[in-house]
Formats: sequence, C-alpha cells, structure tokens
Amino acid sequence: MLNSSLFSTVSLDAAGHVIYRTNFPITDLLITKLETLWELHPEEFHTLMMHGKEVKTPRWQQAYGYSYEYSGSRNNALPIPEILEPFLAWGQQNVDPRLNGLLLNWYDGTAGHYMGPHRDARKGLVPDSPIVTISRGEERIFRIRPWQGDGYRDTLLTDGSVLVMPWATNLSWTHEIPKMKKYLGRRISVTLRAFAD
Repeated sequence: MLNSSLFSTVSLDAAGHVIYRTNFPITDLLITKLETLWELHPEEFHTLMMHGKEVKTPRWQQAYGYSYEYSGSRNNALPIPEILEPFLAWGQQNVDPRLNGLLLNWYDGTAGHYMGPHRDARKGLVPDSPIVTISRGEERIFRIRPWQGDGYRDTLLTDGSVLVMPWATNLSWTHEIPKMKKYLGRRISVTLRAFAD
C-alpha cells in the first residue's frame, strides 16, 4: 500500500513504532489556491467535550466526505470540494486506496492557535488504517510523546510536508501542534483517514 520509494522512515522506539515522511508535490496551481483553501475555514470553532465540559477547539476544523467523532463530539462532514480532491487522490495512490475522508485544521498564528496532545479517535475507521497529514502554509512543530511515558520528539513540518502515522503508532504515541509565539502565520493541515462504509 505505502509507496516506500517516496517515504523516509522515522523510528520512534524499540517496539518498532514509526512514522513516515515525504513531501507533497505542490504545483504552481496549488500554491495559487492556498488563499482559497484558507477561506474554506468555518466561521465558528468546533466544540468538543474535555473532562466533562464543552470547550471550543483552539483552531478551526471541518470534516469532508465522512463525519468524524471524537472527544464526545461529531464533526459533521460537508461534501469534498474540488480543491481538496488532489490531496485525497495523492493519498489513495501513494499511501492507502481506502482513504476516503478528510479533516482540515486551520491555524492562525496571530491568534495563538494550536492542537494539544492527543491520540486520534478510531471510531468509525477501518482497523489498521493509517492517518495521513499534509501540511500547507507556515511551518510548525509536530510533537510526539509516548503515551503515558516521558520525553518527546519534535519534527518540523514545512509547506508540503506529509506525515503518515500507522494505526499502532497512534495507539502508543500522542501528537500535538504546540503553541509557540514565533509562529505568526497561517497553517492548514489536511488529514486523510479511511472510514468504514
């Protein structure tokens, strides 16, 4: 499934957990559409449950193709717009043909947007399917930590970076986009998942 000739492997621990890295082929057409991609973000922040309280996410989010349930909430999907089709097609061709849903996160650095440490929810997903994230816009740190363990590993995500997290790695490691004052630009993450029909 994974086109191994495109990806480098980052080993995380002695148990064999890894992530895979490569770069998305950003064409001139996709560069010009970055502003259009930014304008897709919803007006309101998504809400979820944390420790029994409803809170707003510190970034904008929207699911496309398949609704995504996590943290006691449901991000109701919109139809996949044409501008996102190249990301899905690339993921199906180079990572896993079962990928069929997208979740976008929009980060505005001037507003202090971030993503806290978490493991992705697996409800409704095809078992053992990967999680694929394609970054657009400003670079940001992607931080991973062993679940209920110590230490962390940082990876710099630049415009066009692709990370593939296998199912087993998501079970054993958390990931986050930490808040850092030096990042004042805009970043969009396009995350692809395989949802069961």
